[in-house]
Amino acid sequence: MDPVTQGVLGASFALVVSNKKNLKIAAFCGLVGGLVPDLDILIRSEEDSLLSIEYHRHFTHSLLFVPLISLLISFLLFPIFKKYLPFKKIYIYSTIGVLSHGLLDACTSYGTSLLWPVSDIRISWNIISIIDPVFTSIIIIFFFLCIFSKSIKFMKIGLTLSFSYLFLCFIQYHQIKSFVLSNSKDRGHKIERILLNPTIGNNILWRTIYQYDGYYFIDGVYKPIFSKAKIINGTKIKVINKETIYPELDQNSKQREDIRRFSYFSQDYIFLHPDFDDVIADLRYGTLPYDYKSLWGIKINSKNKDQHAKFVSLRDFKRKDYENFWNLLKGNIIQKKQEVSNVKTFSGPMGMGLAKSYVQNNQKICIYNTINGQDELILQNTEKKCPKNFE
Repeated sequence: MDPVTQGVLGASFALVVSNKKNLKIAAFCGLVGGLVPDLDILIRSEEDSLLSIEYHRHFTHSLLFVPLISLLISFLLFPIFKKYLPFKKIYIYSTIGVLSHGLLDACTSYGTSLLWPVSDIRISWNIISIIDPVFTSIIIIFFFLCIFSKSIKFMKIGLTLSFSYLFLCFIQYHQIKSFVLSNSKDRGHKIERILLNPTIGNNILWRTIYQYDGYYFIDGVYKPIFSKAKIINGTKIKVINKETIYPELDQNSKQREDIRRFSYFSQDYIFLHPDFDDVIADLRYGTLPYDYKSLWGIKINSKNKDQHAKFVSLRDFKRKDYENFWNLLKGNIIQKKQEVSNVKTFSGPMGMGLAKSYVQNNQKICIYNTINGQDELILQNTEKKCPKNFE
């Protein structure tokens, strides 16, 4: 999450295990511990632009590295605070801060290597956005109440409220998942895998992606806590295979390996961006919750196979995008019409019966000529054939 939240959360946990005499020093040690893991952003390479995203939230966030990182922090802080605290206390406060960092990051959708080097899995529980004003505000308010009143009770209340909020986010995630599974069933889709992300700064507007029959289906879901969910029909985009896309690239070439690395970072939700030449993008994050317009990707140059792929920013926020996003947050949902596809015309006896069919908004529309005029039948399963006659 953002550095302010990480630092204050680390300080908050340190306050809970401290005493009135050492509140500020404990908070400072926890603050430093909560910030240090993100120093991995300094890992960069001019030649290999993927290195920075590959090592962000990597070993510095691993649970197994917490004791070592905390030890290094303690050696740096001990000369400053040795008159007030023993080394052991400084180490405990620093450890709590470092530990809180990785665990909070794992609650987001970015992916965190909590178990490295035992496991390479990037853990993401996807229950909270990387910036969440509600969670952050609770922590900050009760942190300052604790510091100014010198009462640890305030910090305990603040942490209880903040983690109660996280629990509500957890419930929200599973309710939205159930909604998406039900909606996909109505479409006649059998989900192969699914990803749900709260959009930036909130927990009521979500980006949902699921894979079915060689495509990713991207939709938005609007669901205030304790209210019913509403679907915002999105679009679909073709799944690609990291091993076979760009067949001209050798399996051992740098760019083939870079595609694998980027796919790992993106949790295998990658696609060929239709708006850019030779760009493989990360589908997990988009300009709006229902579109394919990704925030970043890699540029492939198959003519220079032995050079690294270039990491590129695809952010292109326009005023209209901000307005649309804000309207969605307010619940002003206007269903976006998708392009009509798979149009077929039919000729029945005397011009009656099934006249036309097409696919739109992930539904199959069947148009019939009847004695009373035209009638319409909507099928949720786009693979199903329209009946010959309207009943």
